[in-house]
Amino acid sequence: MRKAINNHLFLGASTMPSFADTFARNQGALSDAEQRLLQEKRVAVIGCGGLGGYVVEELVRIGVGRLHLFDPDVFSPSNCNRQLNALQSTQGRNKAEAAADRAADIHPFSAVVAYPQDFRAADQAALQVDAMVDCLDDVQARRDLANLCNRRGVPLVHGAVSGWYGQVGVQLPGFDLIKRLYPQRAAAGPAPSVLSFTVAVIASLQVAEAIKLLLGQSSSLHNSWMHIDLKDGDFLRAE
Repeated sequence: MRKAINNHLFLGASTMPSFADTFARNQGALSDAEQRLLQEKRVAVIGCGGLGGYVVEELVRIGVGRLHLFDPDVFSPSNCNRQLNALQSTQGRNKAEAAADRAADIHPFSAVVAYPQDFRAADQAALQVDAMVDCLDDVQARRDLANLCNRRGVPLVHGAVSGWYGQVGVQLPGFDLIKRLYPQRAAAGPAPSVLSFTVAVIASLQVAEAIKLLLGQSSSLHNSWMHIDLKDGDFLRAE
C-alpha cells in the first residue's frame, strides 16, 4: 500500500513557482549543475518520526527530486516533544503520509511517495533509490536495513539519538559499518530519552552526508562514524 503525492495538484498554474526562484538561496553552496543533479536523485527515508521528519523536510528543501518514505507507525502524544510532524492535528495519522503531505506544501519539485509499511515488506520498485537514510529506533531493523542496502548496492546513511547524544555514519555498499556499531541484537528495554534539539542536529548531519553521496563527494564518515555530545559540545569521529 502506498500514497503518492502529486505536488503540482496543490498549486494553480498562475502561482507555480520557478525552479530557479525556489532554490536561489542554495546557489553558491551548490552549483547549478549540482542542483539539477539532485533533481534526478531518489532517496528512501526509513522511519518518518523524530529523525525522519527532519530528514524529509531538509531533503525536500534542498531539492532532491524523489523521496520514498517508509513507516508503519502513527503519531501519539509522546511524539510531540521531538517529532516535526507530531501535532494535535496529526494524532493517529500515519507518519509517512503526514510527512508526504507536508512535503507537498513546500514546493512542487520533489515527488514524494508515502509507504505506510515496514520497509522489509516493500516491493522492488519502492527500493530502487540512490541512497537510503536510516531513521529507525530498533537494532534488528537497522541490521536488516544494512543487509538490504548491501544486497542492492545502495549506500546507507545511519543516525541514532539518545538524550543529549547521537551518532552519524555512512555505510558504503559492501561494507559492514552497522554490524560493527551493533554487533548483537539489543535486548528490549524502556524507550530512551530523546530531546528535540538532538534529533534536529543528527538529522541535519544525516542530510549533509546524503547530499554528499548524491553529488559524488567524498566524506570522512564513509565507512566510519561520528559521536555527538551536545551537553559538552564534542563531535568525535571514530578513528
